[in-house]
Amino acid sequence: MEIQSNSIDYKSLSKSFVISVVSALCAYLLVFIYTNFAPLYFAYDFDIPAFVNLRGINFQTIIDADAISRDALVTILLSKPIAAVIVGIISLIILMIGTKKPISIILVLFWLNIFAFDTAFGILIDDAVAHSGTYEVAMAMNIHNVLLVAISILLAFILFKIGMMNARLIIMSFPHQDLCNTRPRIIFFIAIFLIPLFLVLVYTFLTGGQTESTSELMKNLPVLILLIPFLTASKPENTDFKYLPTVRHSYIDIILLILFILISVIVIMTMYNGLIISG
Repeated sequence: MEIQSNSIDYKSLSKSFVISVVSALCAYLLVFIYTNFAPLYFAYDFDIPAFVNLRGINFQTIIDADAISRDALVTILLSKPIAAVIVGIISLIILMIGTKKPISIILVLFWLNIFAFDTAFGILIDDAVAHSGTYEVAMAMNIHNVLLVAISILLAFILFKIGMMNARLIIMSFPHQDLCNTRPRIIFFIAIFLIPLFLVLVYTFLTGGQTESTSELMKNLPVLILLIPFLTASKPENTDFKYLPTVRHSYIDIILLILFILISVIVIMTMYNGLIISG
């Protein structure tokens, strides 16, 4: 049966919702373990005791310009945002490749680049508010506050453009949801983006990865900059272009869904007791 204009395929939407929730948690955990392993590796390289658990990386000594060398400070503190940017760029490029992908792949790639870019830029915001971390790196490199403001504006613009790219890719990937119309787009935005994001944030609070402090709340600001463009993105010019396979949801999505769950469980179990590099 043809989907009429401005109508919503709720059956397909509910399946995509489940996939999005699992994909979001899996993507968050993969970004989390990779971006925290990067500074852990460099801390080990500089003989600085550290370990990673569900709360993130924990240094067993004070990390500041007075306690360690400038090279160590810059390398360790910048390794996490740089690692996150790399993940974000790779996942976005793969998402942009014009091949037909299962919905589970589309959504996990989407959440990977969302959480990766959020991690990269969220760290900068959090550190700027707390005057620690990468802010100390900027001070150590004698970067003036005016230049920091200019860089912040540029980064916000880049995030917005990334959000626009994601929005158009998602609209083209779900043609059966009629996302060029306002009502279906808002419902899709809430079900596929906001609720899964909220559930991931609940997980981070429950595991102690985030607190209710102002800096922690500001750390999630890049997510909004990345997602909001979906509500305002224009209709793609090439409406015949489809990323979605002929079958909306297939057995491949079920297999990948189980795989995402297994990966999430493995990462949580690995992080639960802490991860340390010893040699």
